[in-house]
Amino acid sequence: MSVQLRFSITPTTPKTATNIATTSKEEKFISFLPHSGLHNQRIGLINAMILAKSLDRTLILPEMNIGNAIWWRPTPLADYRLSECPSIKQRSNPKCHDFTKYVPVSVESIFDLSAAHSIGIRTVQRSSMSQDYFKDVYRAQEEDIYRVQDSDRYSYRIYDSKDNDQSIRTFRYRIDMDDLRERDEKFMLFGSLHYTLRLALQDPNLVWLAKYLREETSISHPLVIKQALSVLPLLGGPDKFIGVHLRQGDGFFKKLMDETVNTLRATLEQSILEPESIVEQQLIGTPIATRPLTTEEEDKLIALKQVDEANPIDKISLLNKCVHWHSEDNHPRLRLIFMATDTRQPRTTLKELYDEFPCIFTLSDFPNVIESTLTSGPMLTGNKEVDEEFIQLGSRISPLLLPMIDAEIASHGSSFIGTRKSTFSQYINHRYSRFQTMYHPIEQTLPLPL
Repeated sequence: MSVQLRFSITPTTPKTATNIATTSKEEKFISFLPHSGLHNQRIGLINAMILAKSLDRTLILPEMNIGNAIWWRPTPLADYRLSECPSIKQRSNPKCHDFTKYVPVSVESIFDLSAAHSIGIRTVQRSSMSQDYFKDVYRAQEEDIYRVQDSDRYSYRIYDSKDNDQSIRTFRYRIDMDDLRERDEKFMLFGSLHYTLRLALQDPNLVWLAKYLREETSISHPLVIKQALSVLPLLGGPDKFIGVHLRQGDGFFKKLMDETVNTLRATLEQSILEPESIVEQQLIGTPIATRPLTTEEEDKLIALKQVDEANPIDKISLLNKCVHWHSEDNHPRLRLIFMATDTRQPRTTLKELYDEFPCIFTLSDFPNVIESTLTSGPMLTGNKEVDEEFIQLGSRISPLLLPMIDAEIASHGSSFIGTRKSTFSQYINHRYSRFQTMYHPIEQTLPLPL
């Protein structure tokens, strides 16, 4: 069966900052200061786009960091760090210790904003993160800028109306969009806009907009799309395997490593993998009894183990056998699974999981894809600014694309099992939901007017 997928990988070219400044005198702008990992930055970006639409302001896009995460810091320190720390001259500065693997890129070199642009969200890419940016580019004075102070990690929660009585949760104080609309300053600059719950929304238009942007604002780097599409046929095609994301390599997730793996195992042991049952199982954490293996299924597991042991390095023979035997009626242990993970040497580290589910595959089982990613030159999009950026970055960006390829492949599964509290899993799940509407079209609810 031939499956053709359509992807938008050519960014929409917004107006330049110079043109906006000289031709649109009444234009007002909004921006924010990103931090943490790429998918946390994406959440902040989506929240910023919702605010830009609601407040009728043009969003000045900050640079996105696709390297190692940098920490949240209060303003104005966050502003200073993004301005000064990327310089190699600042590497010994104690305020910049987490910038050693900071790789800034423009938003549209990584994320597809065509869906946002199609519904009238205006954006312009910030040309630098200099603290003097607004003065240098727009000739703005300090009184032209409304700075929303971000003194705590959970400083403010932003409400779409004054009659919205949702809980403030862990945030310190509320900000109402009604009050923001009354601000006359040309520029509105937030600190952090990260956290899914940052915006308290009850307006049906904005609730729809948030869901729409979370599903449509996707990684669009052309090499990521190309490499993912090269792996999918080897897995039998999209919607023919179970997608998994297992995060356990750092911080909070490393401490919960054993618990996370046990929860994944218990979830994979379920006979039926529906979104509701997956969430329920992850909350329960205890295994649910499955039917016993048939004699034929036991024979297949033995055969798969023999194929695996006969080819300890090259897993293509094992993959082909798993694809050939894959069926929705199989016992859970015979499921075909693609697992996106930051686990090093997963077949060794997660041996017990592989022993139970021999048809688990990760990107490391496709060495040709990894090698070609690491050695590929820049894939050009036709957008001059983005292509120049790709050329300038060269091969430095290539290793950073591997987790994105992982995510793209996993999102094409027939079911998806993520890691609780992981924003990377949240991203894959939104992407998965988007693809499911393509593979299993149903009557869609029309967008509300915005």
